[in-house]
Formats: sequence, C-alpha cells, structure tokens
Amino acid sequence: MKLNNNEFQQRFLTVMQKPGLIRQLYTQFISYKQDDAIISATVNHPIITLQGKQSAVKNNCYVVSPMTQLIYFTRDELPKVSSRILRIFCLGLTYLVEVPFRWAKLDQIQTLNNLCFSTNFYAKAWKTINLKALRKQALGQYPHHALMLRSLNEKEYPEIIAKVKEDGWLPIVNRQVYLFMDFKKWQQKRDARADLKLLKQPDWCFRVLDPDNQVLMKLAEDYYNQLYLDKYSKHNIQFTSNYFAQHVKAGLLELYGLFHKQKMLGVVGFCGIDDTLTVPIIGYNMQMPKKMALYRRLVAFNLSYAQQNNLKLNLSAGAPEFKRLRGAEAVIEYNFVYIQHLSRYQKTVWHFLSWLSQHLYKPLLERFEL
Repeated sequence: MKLNNNEFQQRFLTVMQKPGLIRQLYTQFISYKQDDAIISATVNHPIITLQGKQSAVKNNCYVVSPMTQLIYFTRDELPKVSSRILRIFCLGLTYLVEVPFRWAKLDQIQTLNNLCFSTNFYAKAWKTINLKALRKQALGQYPHHALMLRSLNEKEYPEIIAKVKEDGWLPIVNRQVYLFMDFKKWQQKRDARADLKLLKQPDWCFRVLDPDNQVLMKLAEDYYNQLYLDKYSKHNIQFTSNYFAQHVKAGLLELYGLFHKQKMLGVVGFCGIDDTLTVPIIGYNMQMPKKMALYRRLVAFNLSYAQQNNLKLNLSAGAPEFKRLRGAEAVIEYNFVYIQHLSRYQKTVWHFLSWLSQHLYKPLLERFEL
C-alpha cells in the first residue's frame, strides 16, 4: 500500500470523525504520538447521546466491544461446532458469565491502533515503539479503562507480542486466522491453479469502483451484507456505502467490483500498511448459482493482487477448509489486555477470561479447525 503509518493514521482519524459510517458502532476516536508514530485509539463510554437523549450502550460493534464478541458473537458461531454436547455447554457458559462480565465493565476499554476491521494490522513502526511509555500515556488519559491491542499473532508480530508480555499484558485467544506468506506454496496447490484459470475467463473482469458512483457503493454494501450479516452473523461489522466511499476517497481502501458481462456480482476491498495486506471487505450476490464460483474468483483476485505487489496477506478467519486447500497457514490470533490498574474484581474476571480462552476456546479452534 502507498501510505506510511502516520499518513494512514491521520487520514483514518479524519474520516472516522464523520458520524454513521459504521452502523451500531459507538466509540470515541482519539490519537497519541509515541516515538514519532501516530497511534489511533478507540475509547468506549457507557453512556452516549443519541438524537439529544442519553442512553446506555447496548450491542456495540465487536471491534470495540469485548462483551459483544465474547457473548453475542460467540452464540452465533456455535453452530460451527459439530459436537452437540459442546455446543450446549458453550451456549450455557455464555449465559453463565454474561452478568459477571458486565459487572466487570469489560466494555469500559480503550483499544490502541484500533482500525475497526475484523483484522487489525500493525505498521513496522510498532517494532521500535516504547510500549511502556505509550501505555502510561494512554492510561494517563483514561485511568479507569482497560487497555487492549487486537489481532496479534506470533507469525506476523512476534516483536510486539514479546513487548506486551514483558510489560505484563494478559493474552486473550481471539480466533484462528489464515495467512498467505509463501505464494510458491499457494501456486503449487491444485485448487489455486484452478482458481487462477477463472481470472482468465472471457466476460469476467475486476474494476476499480468509483466512490462517487452511489449505485455501485450501495451494491457493494448489499453484497457485503449478504455474506457477513445475513449468512454469518448480524454482529459482524456493519459497514455503510458511505464508509466505502469515504475510505476510498481518502486512499485508505482499494475497492474492486467483480463484473460479468458488465454486471457487478461481487466486491472486494484491500487495506494495509507497509508490506501487510488484509481484506476487510468481501461479498457477492448470493442469489447467483454456485457454479459461477463468485467467492473463488474474489479470493483468487486477493491472492494474485498480494503476490503481484509482494505483500503478506492475512485472510482473517472463516472458510477454513477453503483456505487450507489453497496453502494458507493457520495461526492463533490474540488480543492482549492491560489490567493491572483495575479493581481486584475486574482483574479476577479478566484473568478468568484469559484462562478460559487458552484452556477451552483455543483447543476448540484447533480441534474443529475453525
């Protein structure tokens, strides 16, 4: 991607001051500066003002809300667990811990470098940032909030993980994500070779989408919603067409449409810093027959784009078998939280959550290859 960290962060912070770009997202966007690097952050507040009235925040977007991710999103994900006994046990567990988690104010949290994607990414500048100084700066502003870093894995960010462990941050297992860092391995896979042939078929093409074309922006939102909200979970990120348009105009997002005979049938959006690429936007017309292979075409384009631009690709979670067949490497993703300044009860709950994630959730991810 063309932007360096500070350019990306400044533009991101400017864009996200516009209201309503992501539905069901209630948070404050702020920034810090540490070792010449600009760090964006989100800060949650328990009471917000909507249409002139104050109200408590409920069902906040999971990219800023541990409660939504741990309780409500988890319930939507449980059908993926093949064991009925485990499903029932885990569902009961979410109801058992919901109130204690709420009492512990899990959503009273400040998240550093929170770009509000399903998969955050970190610039190379994070390798040399004085994390302890940044942590003190952030807690100086919000001393009663927990402090979090999202989307860290040992393969991409070993230096950052070493820093947070040394500084006493607590690991929370988040998901299993799929990385493409060896494109020779990808090209050798039979499924990958078949996918690449799809990109060469006549009557099919990818085009950069014009952010001023409201019809195509609305269509992109609809296709994303069909896949992420309708098929998977209503608790996924609810991007709007205006979000797409504003991020494309700011140079934060590259948005492509998949066209067949001049008709747009899918959408894919790339975002990244330095040599890291992630794909926060993907969707397609799910009314089309499977033989049109829309998802395969979109993923093949993702991989081809990353290879041509010499970028490491994090394809996030979901569709695990599909990604493994194409040479993806599965790694455990963590969120790390700093809680040493919180009350004894809050620290106890966070420690229990960390233990539970490592001794129950992580084995489930690995056993069922989720």
